[in-house]
Amino acid sequence: MSESKNLHEIGKKEESGILPALVSALKNDLGPALEEIEVKDVRIGLAYTGVLLSENYGGVACTPLYEFSCCPALGFAGFLKGKTADKLLELSLSKNPLEAAVGIATANALSHMLRDMEPESFPVSNADILDLVKPEDKVAMVGYFGPLIPRILKITRNFTVLEKREIDSPKTRILPSEKAREILPASDVIILSASTLANRTFDELLSLRSTAREVVLLGPSTPLYPAPFFKRGITAIMGTLIIDPWTMLTVVSEAGGTKKLHKCCGEKIAFQNKKKLG
Repeated sequence: MSESKNLHEIGKKEESGILPALVSALKNDLGPALEEIEVKDVRIGLAYTGVLLSENYGGVACTPLYEFSCCPALGFAGFLKGKTADKLLELSLSKNPLEAAVGIATANALSHMLRDMEPESFPVSNADILDLVKPEDKVAMVGYFGPLIPRILKITRNFTVLEKREIDSPKTRILPSEKAREILPASDVIILSASTLANRTFDELLSLRSTAREVVLLGPSTPLYPAPFFKRGITAIMGTLIIDPWTMLTVVSEAGGTKKLHKCCGEKIAFQNKKKLG
């Protein structure tokens, strides 16, 4: 393959990725109004990054500190507050995971706004992730969701966690993330951490789904905007609706995690794809 053709294919692949699709869909739905939505505050905590928009809409994304081997400081710190939402949304496309987290948190906040504007376009599901797992299933989890693991193991023992970090959990089969190509194609249920968006591994991991019956995007970082995810084969997205954005900013600033978000300022919310891919 010639160099020019190879670069064209790479560019085409990036354009068709989930983050460009998400940004494009939000821009299309919100239109010119996106340029009028002001960013009231941005907090980058140890566990989560939070964004507060005008009209009191907030969103979060996992802070990907583990992606850095050096100081992750942002060069434009001090200049995010007061910008318009379209500018921060564009950060979703950054190759810097910390910048991408700010953009994804913005996308999450915008998805909350859209849901209030067009509730009929966001039919909520009452399904819990455990409802999607059967005893005979092979389940793969990308990202370590500690509280969920014992509950899955009560349903099936055919369970593998793929994780970048070294985690001591003797009763759980934990393999390095690099083993995804071996594990995911043979899985019936795949649980993807929404942190795969900021670290830009989502598209590659999703391409390994093979014939998985369920592919779930999970965690507070999940943008609550189902359409572009369902189009790519995600069968359910399960995230967190921020109901008290000002408290969210405090929780994020004080290094609060998922439990604190759900206890103090958010609630779980899910959407299921009724037209699953085969």
